[in-house]
Amino acid sequence: MDIIQLGYFINIVECDYNLSLASKKIHISQSALSQFISNFEYDNDILLFHRKNGRLFSLTRAGEKIYKYALKIISQYEEMEEMVRIESLKQKGTIRIGLPSLILRVYFFNFFPTLLNKRPDVQLEITEGGSNELRRKLINDEIDIAILIEPTNLDPKNYEQHVIQIDEMSAFIDKNHPLVQKEVLSWKDLKKCPLATFNKNFMTYSLVEDKLAANNLKNQITFTSSSWDYLIDLTKATDVVTIIPRPVEKYIDKDQFACKKFKNYIPFNFHLCRPIKNKYSAVENYVFNDIINHFYQPL
Repeated sequence: MDIIQLGYFINIVECDYNLSLASKKIHISQSALSQFISNFEYDNDILLFHRKNGRLFSLTRAGEKIYKYALKIISQYEEMEEMVRIESLKQKGTIRIGLPSLILRVYFFNFFPTLLNKRPDVQLEITEGGSNELRRKLINDEIDIAILIEPTNLDPKNYEQHVIQIDEMSAFIDKNHPLVQKEVLSWKDLKKCPLATFNKNFMTYSLVEDKLAANNLKNQITFTSSSWDYLIDLTKATDVVTIIPRPVEKYIDKDQFACKKFKNYIPFNFHLCRPIKNKYSAVENYVFNDIINHFYQPL
């Protein structure tokens, strides 16, 4: 079998030996699929399937062995195709960068266009997501560079990491919220308030959860989302307190919402990260160093 026929064989099994269903799924005629099975069995003098009343019923022992090999071969083939795609991108000067949507919008909205104007030979593939998801992608070589919220939870022996922004988490509330008169909030002030923050894909969730636990405020995170503007809207005409990074303040309607700092705030620091390698492409070094030069803030 070639790689296409292996796919046919797997689909037949996954469709519970229903040739009509399998043919529709892989967009070939049922007769062509049936002919493929007959030809393979005849040419190799082997039966792949048990039959009942002329219909495929189950795999023979030989069919089961071939099916296991087929799954492995298809999986390895798909891995190879992805590797070829990645290496092709690298040769074309494509750099895969992952960063949270909030950081992309607040800090990088004009950085990338400026970089591309300076270096039109550079191609960027941007991936948005929470820090936890992006860390996994960086470790699995699905992206070349990641912007991650502190703590990055990366092994410093294997990953180069630079702090490029220092900020803090703040509370966002409705203008008529009972806490609006306070200049600075303590965590105890939140005792009776429903809380909202980013979902568990984001490092923010863990940071907020740990801070609440440290102040004996447990099980108060009522709302989570990946959308910061939705989290802000949740506070409208309610007692909900949304805890997210302070830089969002520049985008809120200050006639409707208020941003309050915490006395003992959660740091919102983010790092530029990449795997430590013996050699980097010229394009990757250029992009990495340009980000450092533009954003770096010494602690």
